[in-house]
Amino acid sequence: MGYRLDWRLLGRESRMLDSGEIDGDLRDRRSALEALAAFLRQFALWSRDSEPDSWWAKRSADADLTVQIALREHVSPDLARGLAPRRERVSLAA
Repeated sequence: MGYRLDWRLLGRESRMLDSGEIDGDLRDRRSALEALAAFLRQFALWSRDSEPDSWWAKRSADADLTVQIALREHVSPDLARGLAPRRERVSLAA
């Protein structure tokens, strides 16, 4: 299991302008928080958002654009297939 940092660029009236990921798949929460810290350093203003594991950032107090960042756990499709419950095979031959 890994982590992802998703970002959304919002304009006036919270209109979504763009979205993406920061640094792709991150192996653990610590790596994700380090990537988040590096990303947030480029903004003059940032803070935690009201949602769990989410933040916002702006270049200045009067900026029209806001970036919202969310940290989420991610299970790769290959790993997810391995975690699926196995079905027992029952022989119908008597």
